Amino acid sequence: MSDEKIGLELLGARVLTLTAEVRDLQYRFTAMEHRFAALESRFTAMESRLSGIESRLSGIEGRLGVTEERMSAMLAVIVRIAERLDGGSQ
Repeated sequence: MSDEKIGLELLGARVLTLTAEVRDLQYRFTAMEHRFAALESRFTAMESRLSGIESRLSGIEGRLGVTEERMSAMLAVIVRIAERLDGGSQ
């Protein structure tokens, strides 16, 4: 009878220890989940910022294209004027 009692006491102590360890693991995993959620929100915010930067760069690219076209047109006018001036002096 005493062997059974010691065995049950040891079993009970082991179950309590395992329960405490499982609870500790649950706390750790909960903390990790919170950290991953925070990281996810940071990455989402960074993704939005990068999307905003991308749209701004697209707008700048469009404006530079328009400026390039205007400069080409001005250069064409300047070349024509220079040709007329050069042709008129000969």
